[in-house]
Amino acid sequence: MESEKLHIYEILARQHEPMLLAYVMSLVTDPQLAEDIAQDTFLIAYRKIATLRNPKAFGSWLRGIARWEAFAALRKRGTEIPYEPSMLEGVEDVFASLEAQRAAETWQERFHAGEECVHALPDKLRTVCQLHYFQDEKSQDIADRLQVGLSAVLKRLERARDAIRECVERRLKLEV
Repeated sequence: MESEKLHIYEILARQHEPMLLAYVMSLVTDPQLAEDIAQDTFLIAYRKIATLRNPKAFGSWLRGIARWEAFAALRKRGTEIPYEPSMLEGVEDVFASLEAQRAAETWQERFHAGEECVHALPDKLRTVCQLHYFQDEKSQDIADRLQVGLSAVLKRLERARDAIRECVERRLKLEV
C-alpha cells in the first residue's frame, strides 16, 4: 500500500512540477525563492502523501501547500503579502481551469498559452495585471498610480482573469 502511494506521488509530482513552479511564480517574483518554495512544497507533499485521499485533487492540494509555504517565506523576509483573498481565489480559479483542460499535453503548453493570452489583453487590463501580479503592487497603490478608483482596479483584474481563462481555453481547444 505504501509503495503504491509513493509510485502515485512520483507520477503526480512529475506531471505537476511545471504547474507548481508557475503557480508559485504568480505569488512571489523572485525566481530563486519560487524554486525553493516549490522544492519545499514537494518535500512536504511527499511526507503528507498518505493524507491525499483523491489523486485527482493532487494539483489543488499541492497549490494549497505551496500557498502556505509562499506566505511563510514572504513573512520570514518581512515582505507583506501583496494579495487580497479575492485575488488569490482568482489565481486558483485560473490554475484549476487550466488543470481541467485536457487538450494540452503539458503544463508548459498551458503556461505558454497563458503568457500569450496575457499579452493579448487590452492595455487597461494588461497594465493592472502587470502591476499587480508581476510587480507585486497592491490594488490601492495601482488605483492611486492610475488615478482610478479601487473598485475599477478590482474589476479590471477580475475581467483580466476571465479573459485569460477564456483565451487559454480557446487556444488549447484549437491545438487538439
